[in-house]
Amino acid sequence: MKGYLIAHFTVTDPQAFGHYVRAADEAVKEFDPKIIAWSGQFENLEGEHHEQHMIFEFKTYEDAKNFYESPAYQAAKIIRLRSATGTFTLVEGTE
Repeated sequence: MKGYLIAHFTVTDPQAFGHYVRAADEAVKEFDPKIIAWSGQFENLEGEHHEQHMIFEFKTYEDAKNFYESPAYQAAKIIRLRSATGTFTLVEGTE
């Protein structure tokens, strides 16, 4: 079944976050997920508010997990943790 990486985040250091974006882009190339949503119009209906949102669709849940755990993304994650707050969730899709 497909896997989805869902992220909600707020940038706290835009300059450093730019470095994260470049590093994360390199990690994404290996796994080639489909971008389902990337920011744009949104309404925070419940829970913690964040300014940006993304949903990546991977061919399988395992691919999504392997992307997140990959050395390339883990290196990018270190930058993200210094430049943004938020939540990242892996979800298995339905058939």
